[in-house]
Amino acid sequence: MSTPKVNIQDLLKKLSFLRNNLALLVPIGIAVVALLLFVPTTLWSGKLRNRIETNSVQPGNQIDSLVQQVDQAAQAEALESYIEAYAQDANAIDDLMVQTTLRELLDYRVFEDPNHQTSQLVFDPFRQKYVAGVDAMLQRLQAGSPPSEADILAALESSGSRSMMGRSRPRAPVAGGNPMGRGLNLRFMSEVDRRIATKVCEDKAKTAKVYLNPVDLGGYLYWSDWKFEDWDKAIRDCWYWQMAYWMLEDVATTIQQMNQDADHILHAPVKRVMNVLFTQSQSRMGMGMGMRSALGRGRRTLTAKDQQTPTYATGVKNAMTGTPCTGRFSSVTSDWDVMQFEVRVIVSAADVMRFMQALCSAKPHQFRGWLGQDPVQKYQHNQITILESSINPVDRESFEHSSYQYGDGEVVDLDLVCEYLFCVKAYDKIMPKQVKDDIAGLSDNTK
Repeated sequence: MSTPKVNIQDLLKKLSFLRNNLALLVPIGIAVVALLLFVPTTLWSGKLRNRIETNSVQPGNQIDSLVQQVDQAAQAEALESYIEAYAQDANAIDDLMVQTTLRELLDYRVFEDPNHQTSQLVFDPFRQKYVAGVDAMLQRLQAGSPPSEADILAALESSGSRSMMGRSRPRAPVAGGNPMGRGLNLRFMSEVDRRIATKVCEDKAKTAKVYLNPVDLGGYLYWSDWKFEDWDKAIRDCWYWQMAYWMLEDVATTIQQMNQDADHILHAPVKRVMNVLFTQSQSRMGMGMGMRSALGRGRRTLTAKDQQTPTYATGVKNAMTGTPCTGRFSSVTSDWDVMQFEVRVIVSAADVMRFMQALCSAKPHQFRGWLGQDPVQKYQHNQITILESSINPVDRESFEHSSYQYGDGEVVDLDLVCEYLFCVKAYDKIMPKQVKDDIAGLSDNTK
């Protein structure tokens, strides 16, 4: 193979233009270097991209996926805790509902096994404890009564008064009734006699915190004169009046809370309890509050016959308000048993709403089991709903109020019809069959 011949002179002639154009030498050099670097850089960048994809991007995506899975697992775990918390709340609410009706009984023997008792003497302790319980309520409330008609007349006579116009002849007090009879008419007294009578009444008002006669509380007269008639009626009496007694306790607790800071009636928010009833006469049954007010607000003189045994409100027929605004009635499928009651009080006009709020507020109670043998448990209950209300002015000089002193502030006659709820689950196991038959409409009980 022959060696190629290179003509040096020709080559120098070809490159001689660079000598004449030195300014082009630098760009040409840069272009040559860039060309030499471009090829390996392209090759290197492809390898680097593959390496980054393999060693960084793919592991990063795997890590993101794992993190997302961990987050989802954590969210699921947190959701389970929420669900568990909601379930606990629901169970706690259910427990609280049951606890409202877990209450102490007046006598445990009656309901221990009411359908297998053998002696009618088992009911006598209940009768005694109901009456004694109401008397104890009055003591806690520091309840009192106005001076008797005879006391006022004696004060007038001892003062040498000769003006006795308008006075009522003293009447012998009715056993368990109002010792005042109809009362004195102060309108027809002389100014001096009126001042004397007012002073006697004010002095008596300063010895108590509320005017309250036990006969005005439902069941007191009923059980004072109670006699055994037949087994089923006795069972019903004890059961329904036990429910009524719990309601009386709530009314008494409300008044005690309202009057706790007062030194006597003249300064107390609740001045007088007119009555607490659990039934109405047939002539007033189903009437609205306004219609009952139109028929007259006179105080009813209660007798044992008037205080029939209360029952659950199973329909409009035995409801005190017709169709209640809550629409609740007792039935075999209901979780709640419903009773209604009426409370009428003379209260300071400024404390009407406070009394209604206190009546519907939570109150403490204890429970020792349905046999009374378990450790004491402390619960709370809040079972009252006001269905109807009526507020009327008070004529202080009327027969109904003339011997009562209410202080200098404005007072009103507040009449409330209320609903009371009992949790069926709480006491179903001790509820007598006779009562269950009443709710189911299977009995011939026509109280």
